[in-house]
Amino acid sequence: MADFAFVTQAADDVLSCWGMARTIGGNTIASLVADGAAYWRHDLADGSHLALIRLFSPVVRREEVFLGNVLLNDFLSKALLRSVEQKDLGRMALLANDLENYYYLYHGRAALEELAKAFQQEMLDSLLDLYFGNEDLARGIYGDLGRMLTFYKSNIEPFPAFAVPRPLLPELLGRVNEKLRQLVNDRETNINVILAILSFFYAKDGAEMQSFFAFLRRAMNDGLLPADAMRAVFALGAGEDFDKDVFTERKKGQVIDRVQLQEAIAGFLSNVEQQLAQGQAENLAANLAGKMPALSLVQAADVLAQGVQLGFLPLDKMGERPDLKERLPCRFCGTDAAIIVEKNIIGGFGAGRFYNQSPKLRPFEEALCGRCGISSYLVTKLLGMHIARPQPKGKDYPVPKQYNLVFHYGHHDEAGAQRLAAMIDDLFDLIGSFRRRAQEEKRFFSVEYIREELTRRAQERQEAGKAPRSEEEALAALFADDAVLPGLETLGQMRTDVQAQVLPIGVGQYRLLAFILPQLQPGRDEALDFVQRRFSRSRLAVFTLLALLRKLCSCDGPYYFQSVPTLAPGGVDSNTFYVQGKAENADEALRRYSAIVNFARRVARWREGHSLLADWILLAERLEKDPLGMFSEVLRDSPLRGGDDSQGARYKRLSNEFIKGMGVIDGIEYLKLIERLKQS
Repeated sequence: MADFAFVTQAADDVLSCWGMARTIGGNTIASLVADGAAYWRHDLADGSHLALIRLFSPVVRREEVFLGNVLLNDFLSKALLRSVEQKDLGRMALLANDLENYYYLYHGRAALEELAKAFQQEMLDSLLDLYFGNEDLARGIYGDLGRMLTFYKSNIEPFPAFAVPRPLLPELLGRVNEKLRQLVNDRETNINVILAILSFFYAKDGAEMQSFFAFLRRAMNDGLLPADAMRAVFALGAGEDFDKDVFTERKKGQVIDRVQLQEAIAGFLSNVEQQLAQGQAENLAANLAGKMPALSLVQAADVLAQGVQLGFLPLDKMGERPDLKERLPCRFCGTDAAIIVEKNIIGGFGAGRFYNQSPKLRPFEEALCGRCGISSYLVTKLLGMHIARPQPKGKDYPVPKQYNLVFHYGHHDEAGAQRLAAMIDDLFDLIGSFRRRAQEEKRFFSVEYIREELTRRAQERQEAGKAPRSEEEALAALFADDAVLPGLETLGQMRTDVQAQVLPIGVGQYRLLAFILPQLQPGRDEALDFVQRRFSRSRLAVFTLLALLRKLCSCDGPYYFQSVPTLAPGGVDSNTFYVQGKAENADEALRRYSAIVNFARRVARWREGHSLLADWILLAERLEKDPLGMFSEVLRDSPLRGGDDSQGARYKRLSNEFIKGMGVIDGIEYLKLIERLKQS
């Protein structure tokens, strides 16, 4: 029960706060959690009762929907707390959770059935915020609609409308209009983004969606877009016709009057909002409406509860939907009926490919259930999307941004999670600024370069008689720690167009955090996911990233990569790295592997068009498997003598200090590795 001490403490604290410290021991509650109890009740003399209630909500372990499932479950967990409070049904506190199981302590008089009814009503009432609400971590609302409106093409499916119930169309258009006003008033906004949003959301048919000009021409003819203002936008003279050639020429030449554009869009939005107020949403956005599933809001709320259990009560209503019995099962979870069309923006690059569950009469078919569709939508709302080009050369596809996901248990509150996120953001900014500086100086960028620059800055401040800055000292100390250098190098190879995030999942004293870090960038000649796959498959490389996060966090709680946190016994052990489903003592892993990884990182030579990160990961793995053999290979193909060809050698030398009179470099760094390997 040692690994469940945090549950004992949480239960004792809640009972003490409620003035019920002597009612039941926290260790009893912790034992029930460890056993996976779904429901436990203890009746009290005043007619009320204490209950331990488990909320179970399944998580699908497919990359396309996994993170979205996690976000959805966090939303559900907080909706349950709100429902009890708003309906005045008693008191409820969340004690502990993993990704699928949330354990609550309840005190009141309501039966479980009454709690379930209030919970389902809260899901329905909060549905609009789940889809379009501004980020509110306390309510389990993540992301922002604006992150989904960065596309500059509309001839492909750039927005996951297939996952949004059709009754929410008026609200969707209203929120899009708000963002569109902001974008138009920002002079830095590319006009293609504005035109893509207009033609995607307000097209009458597919032809208008795929052609900016076709949409603008029809909207002007219908009186939605003020014709005079649009002519002025493109600097058309009195006798000039607004045809496709003129439109294309002026847009490419950026002959755009931004003030007139603002007036034109303001007029369009005024006309649109009048029709929305009259209930004309489906007529205004006919093409978009046809993509959205015809689910009522009640049905959409029921979708959220698919597979969910509150205590011993199942909340899903699959048996009440006979119309879905004959449909094919969802391609991702296999448990519910497929009602949502799978496109790239929903399912990633593999949409519509490599599965044979249907005769494939159409290029894209209904392949996802409502719950997986919502989960995919939530990933895009949180991270945004990007236009990516699959390898080999192919069409541009809009897909949700890909990422590295690390989970961690620790004593962190909301403010602590925000501080961690700020530290990681600062690191990304720092690494980015040094990378740009190295490029300007035409020097090779690495963490050693940053080390040198930080040392130089400190010396300059000292010579100028200035006191060192606390943040600079902290950074210098971080970059001086050999154990975290490979992790810092890994951060330096991540995409720069995706913001790292740290999300608290659930509530309570011992919090589950989700670190969402950008995907690794490939070299010019490598496939999009080449480096990411090599990193993800290497336990050594992953340990280096976890070591950095542990350093930033200053916490010995467990970390999980390609592993699912679980409240089962043995699943929350402190000082443990869970990687690819295997647990390893964190201190032992770092002691054994840090020397190997740092050695590989320092001797690997950059190759034109390739990722240095991928190369040193491979070298580190080969060193682990055959230390002496690989060590010998590195020595044989390194420029250790003064006359050796340093550019033609496969590996870099570790030192430029030569032994006097011998013409050979000092080998102390190589001997250090051998010594560390002997100690492992």
